[in-house]
Amino acid sequence: MKKDKLSIIAAILSLSLIFSSCEKVPDNPSVPENTTKITTAETTESVTETATEQTFVTESETTTENPEIIPTETDAPVTEIISTISSDTTEKTTTAASTTAPAKVVIPDVKTVSSPGKKVFSKPTAMIDYSNASLGYISASYSGQSSKVKLRISCGDKKYDHNLSVGGKTEYFPLSMGSGAYHLQLFENVEGKSYLPVIDETVTININDEVSAYLYPNRYVNFDKNSQSVKKAAELCAGKTSDIEKLYAIFGYITSNVTYDRQLAETVKSGYTPDPDTTLSKKTGICFDYASLFAAMARSQGIPTRLAVGYASPDIYHAWNEVYTKETGWISVEIYLKNKGYNLVDSTFYASAKDKEQFAKYMADGKNYDVLYYY
Repeated sequence: MKKDKLSIIAAILSLSLIFSSCEKVPDNPSVPENTTKITTAETTESVTETATEQTFVTESETTTENPEIIPTETDAPVTEIISTISSDTTEKTTTAASTTAPAKVVIPDVKTVSSPGKKVFSKPTAMIDYSNASLGYISASYSGQSSKVKLRISCGDKKYDHNLSVGGKTEYFPLSMGSGAYHLQLFENVEGKSYLPVIDETVTININDEVSAYLYPNRYVNFDKNSQSVKKAAELCAGKTSDIEKLYAIFGYITSNVTYDRQLAETVKSGYTPDPDTTLSKKTGICFDYASLFAAMARSQGIPTRLAVGYASPDIYHAWNEVYTKETGWISVEIYLKNKGYNLVDSTFYASAKDKEQFAKYMADGKNYDVLYYY
């Protein structure tokens, strides 16, 4: 047992040389285009802003908590431990060939997001729509002159900061802290690193089902019924009836076909947003991409899945997933989901590991992962 533990730690330390460039965090990434535009005429609640309520927030105050995956530099030599990937252009699969007729592929009716404008905080140039907060998400939009805008979502002692697109595009954000009193703030940059609050409101939110909230798309897990990632998940899960079978197929496909993009990890800029369809098409990405693709595919199959961002032991800023199932079972030869509820799944480390059995043991130890943010 002691020898196994030392072997796992040694492998992780070697892996950290590669993945240390994978993750660090200043701002959050950016959102899908498949959004619903809301007009201010639909507004039912508004906010009156007074000069005394306007306070400046420095950029450092609005970026230190953000869950974006940004690389850190390292002078350490990179030890080659990435698994050798076949150069064959044929996609690798995890199931043996079958002589039976293929199962019918059915594209599911995935959860969709919307901004009906029934409950909003608004200004002439900005709006936060919390009409569907009970489902676990809100939306925000900004049409003013500032080129840099941020949305802060706080509840209790937790806060999530997000970059918000300009031009009036509606974007969707999860309420990851569950039910409670939320402080919703929208800031616009006025000069240098100073931001002025455009909207600053508090509202009590009761989420109907905090598990099913992780079936919806959002800024970090972008998909709809027409997404290629949804179609691929439908193909992989055709004929499969249990969540474990579906997760086995999705996890096996991603870890066999998507490779770690070290060049992207070294060059990715602040504001980077994962896109599941892009990752599926390129078949390469950083951990944020792996986790986003896995979440999109699993959610589309009705499996509540969280995209988690935080630290993996020994000290690697990282992204992974947590899947919610009512079943237990194997999703790979080495990985067994033992909990009826949330189970941790790390497709990036698993895909890149030569000794997958050792990494399965590492992943099974929840103490090796420290979550900062859920999406």
